[in-house]
Amino acid sequence: MKVGVVFGVSELADPSAFEKKASDFLTALAREFEIMGGVFVSKKADFKGIKEEVDFNEADVLLIYPLTGGTENGLKEFAVYRKPVVIYGDPFNNSIAAGIELREYFRERLLPAVLVNSMEELKAALLGYEDMMEIFEKFLRVRLGLIGRVSPWLINERFELPYVHISLKKFYEYYGGVTEEEGWKAVEDVVSRAKEIREPDRKELTKAGKVYVALKRIVEDYKLDGFTIGCFDLIGKINTTPCLALAMFNAEGIPAACEGELNSLLGMVIARRFFNKPAFMGNIADYGEDYVILAHCTAPLIGRYILRTHFESGTGVGVAVELPKGRASLLKIRGRKAVVAGVEVVGIEKSEQRCRTQLKLRIEEAGDFIDGTIGNHHLLIYADSEELADLLSELGFEVMLY
Repeated sequence: MKVGVVFGVSELADPSAFEKKASDFLTALAREFEIMGGVFVSKKADFKGIKEEVDFNEADVLLIYPLTGGTENGLKEFAVYRKPVVIYGDPFNNSIAAGIELREYFRERLLPAVLVNSMEELKAALLGYEDMMEIFEKFLRVRLGLIGRVSPWLINERFELPYVHISLKKFYEYYGGVTEEEGWKAVEDVVSRAKEIREPDRKELTKAGKVYVALKRIVEDYKLDGFTIGCFDLIGKINTTPCLALAMFNAEGIPAACEGELNSLLGMVIARRFFNKPAFMGNIADYGEDYVILAHCTAPLIGRYILRTHFESGTGVGVAVELPKGRASLLKIRGRKAVVAGVEVVGIEKSEQRCRTQLKLRIEEAGDFIDGTIGNHHLLIYADSEELADLLSELGFEVMLY
């Protein structure tokens, strides 16, 4: 196991006064672990030089030791490496105070972070991370993309993880480079397998196919593991929606979320990477004593489906999918918090006053769930709720299980 070590010393302190303490610490650690780095940081500006000097991407774990307080701004920059973090604090010079502040900063960015204050605890923490390394690698190294903007009505959206931002202008360039023939070919099989095609004609289906091809090329060129798109902005510009394209991607194994929501995208990636399942991202449309109704105009094409228009705009190609009945989970992520509920998919609904895919889910004490959840957009995942909650806890989320 390779441990990248960084020390923090305040600009108000003399670094030479801490050199022996740092040297003794490294000597003790090197008896059992492979060490790299061992650099000193005082302020944020120091990070740039250290980044060029030492490649902490090669480390398995980062060990951060604030020898004094006042070092938080410099040390927090190491979050960019997306590595598990152990923070060591001692009883002097506000070391532990700085460590607590740093721990929360890393945790807010969903980086595993623990504070220890003895060599025994430190060794145990490092060995614990070693056991979890495969899980962390699957989660920490994902490359997410936001195409366009987060939809403005997502007023609770909060996301601290790094992501690749791609402008809608760039998307339109890709879209403009797709031919009508390529667009139709992309959806021809999906059209042939549809149970029914209600409103869209061939022209609308071809435009939906062009959106799919443009997005597929973006995913490939930017090497994305998943993406979300500010979909409503497409309506005014090209008079279509990406609903069908997203349905196709999710069925194919590429997590794809709508409305520019990154939290839902992250949940979709977790569902795919750890359970190999697609996720249905939906709105809570109604609820009663023991049920909720989930609805949206895109859903993974893993059941019989009807091709329709997008509900709110009457344009584009939406999908009404008959998703399978059975046990599943509802998941809502916002920042480092997650709500998970065990549900049973009991049937489909067909109201003309809701989004196209509509599912009725049985859930115990639905009112309590609605009162306790942390925003709209929930993911339906065909996975065990307790297994999902346990995994999320291991990844660093604060989980409420219903």
